[in-house]
Amino acid sequence: MPTVSVVLPTYNRSRTLERAVQSVLAQDFSDLELIVVDDGSTDNTHALMTEIASSDSRVRSIKHPANLGQSKARNTGISSAAGKFIAFQDSDDEWLPAKLSRQVEAMEGLPGDVGMVYCFVYYVSAEGMSVLYKRRIMPDEPELYKKGLQYQFRGIGIQACLFRREVFGVCGGFDENMRGALDDTELLIRVSRSFKFSCVDEPLVKYYKTPGGLTAHYEKILDSALYIFDKYATDIRGDRSILAAQYYRISKQMKKAGRRTEARKYKVLGWISDMLSRFR
Repeated sequence: MPTVSVVLPTYNRSRTLERAVQSVLAQDFSDLELIVVDDGSTDNTHALMTEIASSDSRVRSIKHPANLGQSKARNTGISSAAGKFIAFQDSDDEWLPAKLSRQVEAMEGLPGDVGMVYCFVYYVSAEGMSVLYKRRIMPDEPELYKKGLQYQFRGIGIQACLFRREVFGVCGGFDENMRGALDDTELLIRVSRSFKFSCVDEPLVKYYKTPGGLTAHYEKILDSALYIFDKYATDIRGDRSILAAQYYRISKQMKKAGRRTEARKYKVLGWISDMLSRFR
């Protein structure tokens, strides 16, 4: 049984897939399996993965008959994973060679109630490279679930996380109703109810900005933010500081999606909730 199972979902990303795959296989921690879930690609992904798998026995490729979404693809990988720990890679990103060794070492030294260890991430764009989300969340972090509902986990990319496999037995996998965005954020919110987090405070992942239609992207994020609001409505409405953070996040996404009138409404609701939270 490998120590780490790495799940990599992909859909028509053959141009960047090999870089992502090779960055996993080049880890200085070699006791791993790589499960690539081809989510119904119509490019040469299948041929590429067949070739890579033939040269490295640690690689397995699973193909969906149709495009079912990244949450379903990740859950397919989780169901097939044999490792003690489970990590996720995206098909257009890159791990630095020490990513897994640093995280496994950290996790092995932590108690079982710490379910996830993350690292920092380099954000790579045409303008250069910078480090995202430098905040350290350690096992003694108070009110972790509340902070998740306040979107304080934004910036912890799923490709930067290493989970104990039992996390998914307790909390379930990715929400397959979320086909567009924030499925990783929602998972972390859910996991924070039952497990603690920890951090390896160095950047060990390169996240590449991928060109695309920004308005459509923002609409997907907005739809997912509204879905999270509805899913956790009881807990959100039960704490005005959480409610304010949710309203502000929805307002921000509505503005980016060009829905300015609605954005102003949610911003006002956020301000009101924020003020009321100060007078409890």
